Amino acid sequence: MHVPRALVHKSADREVLLSTVRPLGDDRFAVVPRWPQDHLLHHRAGDGTRDSLVVVETMRQAGICLSHRFHDVPADHAFVLHGFDFRLDAPLRDSGDGADVLFDVVLRRVPGSPRRFRLTAEADLVVGGRTVGHASMRWDALPPAQYALVRSRSAAAAAPFDVTDLTAEARALPPAAVGRDRDDAVLLANLGDPSAGWQLRADTGHPALFDHGSDHVPGMVIVEGFRQAVLVRAAVGGAGALSIDSLQTSFLAFGELGQPVTITAKPENAHTYLLAARQGTRTLATALASVGAAAAPFGDLLARAGAVAC
Repeated sequence: MHVPRALVHKSADREVLLSTVRPLGDDRFAVVPRWPQDHLLHHRAGDGTRDSLVVVETMRQAGICLSHRFHDVPADHAFVLHGFDFRLDAPLRDSGDGADVLFDVVLRRVPGSPRRFRLTAEADLVVGGRTVGHASMRWDALPPAQYALVRSRSAAAAAPFDVTDLTAEARALPPAAVGRDRDDAVLLANLGDPSAGWQLRADTGHPALFDHGSDHVPGMVIVEGFRQAVLVRAAVGGAGALSIDSLQTSFLAFGELGQPVTITAKPENAHTYLLAARQGTRTLATALASVGAAAAPFGDLLARAGAVAC
């Protein structure tokens, strides 16, 4: 059982991560996820521990669903994400399908023009009756004409692009280095210069990250790129096997498809990394990530990979 895929802007049923949504009053909602046992990007370890970025995609889908069902956002509106934050106070460990997990969400529309949909969401993450973390999100829902205007202005502001700038020879990192076990789950490629970061591999045919058509680099592609960059940088620094415990992300500009995006990760201290996604001279997104000890199988994968060239 899951919410209709149209309500979360997905084409494939397998990509829908929401089971049920129930209003609790005063802009508060109970959202129960529907998490697969295994997913291309959202693994579940043998001890039940989930990859923490499943929180990001679940909240993103919850925001879209609640906007349509309870704030009268029309189905043709485009959702533009401005920021996403989460923190986990304990490992995210469920019983198998997410049925024992609850996102206790408060979703509000920011006051302003009645024709403008600017919304915010705050959520407590509850597992087995115990609060284990918190997440928040900020976004606009734009009608087609307004979205087209915003996108045309953004595309015009992008730097002129020469196809020879594409680093076609950049080699993808090994899956184990980024905590994955499949080649098609790797989003980073070496640029040859350790200080330059990595090239983001945005494959528009990817069944999970491009479940439906997009005219720009999706925010979730950038977020997963950030996650992988942190794990690689931590391994190079000798920090051992790590997982993301918190993430504070701001989205600043649309990334144009077919143009190279560079991901960088710089250590702020032993447990925190400053991340950026850039396209030419423009910064598309920034994030601050904190890390902690990873549960298997992520730790096993990273341990086998060891340090890799950046």
